[in-house]
Amino acid sequence: MAKLNSELAAFFETGDQPSEAEFGHLIDSMLPIPIVLPDGSTALTKATYQGHTLIVPDQTTASTFTMEQPAAAGERYKFIYGGAAVDAQDHIFTMTTALYKGAVQWINNTDGVDNGEAVLADASNDVILTLNTPGAYEVNFLALSTTVVYVWGFVGADNTPVFS
Repeated sequence: MAKLNSELAAFFETGDQPSEAEFGHLIDSMLPIPIVLPDGSTALTKATYQGHTLIVPDQTTASTFTMEQPAAAGERYKFIYGGAAVDAQDHIFTMTTALYKGAVQWINNTDGVDNGEAVLADASNDVILTLNTPGAYEVNFLALSTTVVYVWGFVGADNTPVFS
């Protein structure tokens, strides 16, 4: 299972003899196994989901993915859409109180012309990212601190992503 850098460092302090399991954690943290999320809203615990590539399949209802509040800088989540078509449902990402800072690049091709723009979060009051009926995305979240989380990536959708 992927571990935080602070947890990995504790395995390799002067005089320590890391166990086979601790070396396994180090390897898993370098190349974590992707996880396919379930259909529907999901609470994402750090122990299970943090540090992995999280694949969001087609959803049958608007789904909220709630990440645990960061306990330290460096905690990260990466989401990609793994559906087979433009999803008819919204995908919503939140950490409840951690403020988002950064941008996602919105790519829109509804009128036959490729259009794109950066959709910004300024860490003032944005705690939710809503992707309205997405067709493709990769969205990344990286904790700067326990209260501010950087967000970046791209979203291919007919509707503008919304930070709120």
